[in-house]
Amino acid sequence: MKIKYYIIPFFFLSINILSQDSISIKEQCRTKYDSIFKNYFGEKFFRKNIKYDKSQSFIDIYLTNNIENDPEFKRIFLNVNNLSEIQKNIKQYPKYYSDYYIYVFLYKGIIFHERTYTCETVNKKEYFDYENKLILNYYNKIKNKEYISPKKALKIAKINGLKNICYQSLTSVSFHNKNQDVWQIQDCSNEITGKIIELDPKTGKVLTLFKRDYGQSGQAAYWNLFKNRK
Repeated sequence: MKIKYYIIPFFFLSINILSQDSISIKEQCRTKYDSIFKNYFGEKFFRKNIKYDKSQSFIDIYLTNNIENDPEFKRIFLNVNNLSEIQKNIKQYPKYYSDYYIYVFLYKGIIFHERTYTCETVNKKEYFDYENKLILNYYNKIKNKEYISPKKALKIAKINGLKNICYQSLTSVSFHNKNQDVWQIQDCSNEITGKIIELDPKTGKVLTLFKRDYGQSGQAAYWNLFKNRK
C-alpha cells in the first residue's frame, strides 16, 4: 500500500539469485517478517491484527541472465499467483528476481494500514523499529478516537463515489498533502487508473480526490482483482 504508491528502489542487494535449473518461487523472507511482527507486537496482536496478503503480493523478474553486462535489460512485475507467467519467464531468465510482500494491519477486522516489504529491509532493525512504532501509533490513535476508524473512512469514501475499494491505509506518504497523516483510499473500478480519495484522519474531511495510473507494480498487485472481472 498506498493512492497506493509502490515506491520500489533499485537495490542489487535485494535481488535473489536462483540456480539455473530452478523455476520455483519461494517466499524466503516471509517467515522473518512474521517473526519480527510477533516480537514487536506480541503473538496475540499478530494473530488478530496482522495479515500477509498473498492476493496482492508480487515479484519482479529481471529479463537478463547477465545483469552486470546488460545495461538495457528490462524487468517485469507479476503477481505471485500468476504462476504460468512466472514459470514461463523464470524458465528463460532464471537468475534474478525480487519479492514484494504485502501486509495489512487491522483494527476490529478492518484494514487501517497497508505496507509493502522486501527482503532488502528484513534485517534492518532500526528501520523496523521506526515503522512498527508508526503502525502502533496509528492503531492507538484510532483506538483513542483521535483518528476516525477505518469503518468510518470507508463510509466517507463510498459517499464520495468510490465503489470497488482495493486499498485503504493511514499514511504520511502523499504527493498532495505533505507533512501530515491522511486516510488514503483507492477505487479499482478502472483497470488503467485508480480513483483516490485522501481524508483528514481527525475529522474525515475530504482533502483530495484524484486519479492515477497503477504502474507495473500496481497492475501486478491487483492482478487477481482484474482477472476475476474478465
